[in-house]
Amino acid sequence: MGERNELEQDLKKLNVSLVFLLLIIVAVLLSLWSALIQRDQIELLLEGGDASQVPPVAPIRCAGSAITVGCLGFFLCLALETHRQARSQGAPAAERSAQVNVWASLLVLLAAILRLVDLQTIETERQTPLLEETTLPD
Repeated sequence: MGERNELEQDLKKLNVSLVFLLLIIVAVLLSLWSALIQRDQIELLLEGGDASQVPPVAPIRCAGSAITVGCLGFFLCLALETHRQARSQGAPAAERSAQVNVWASLLVLLAAILRLVDLQTIETERQTPLLEETTLPD
């Protein structure tokens, strides 16, 4: 009966993983959408039009990045759990592989966090007027 419980737990983890993989696909689609919008903005500018007619891409990019960070956080937790299980089983090859996966998951998550923070910083700087511009007399 213990093996069945373990298989059922593995199935639950796999089902949750599939949901997070679908969310990553959504994040990629958001990134694609923002790139298409940026292309439209450039085409409008080249034609002499007003690029403000096109929706802003920053919120779309931030949403995609936030989704990615959340998903990658889940996969880091999954990698940590797999590493813990491999260590408790005492299989050196499985433990080494799990440790590599933990590091890879951590590095990818850190990269995604850096990207999200950068996007938010850029957007904040765009929206915050410079002090000199607001306090200098006309």
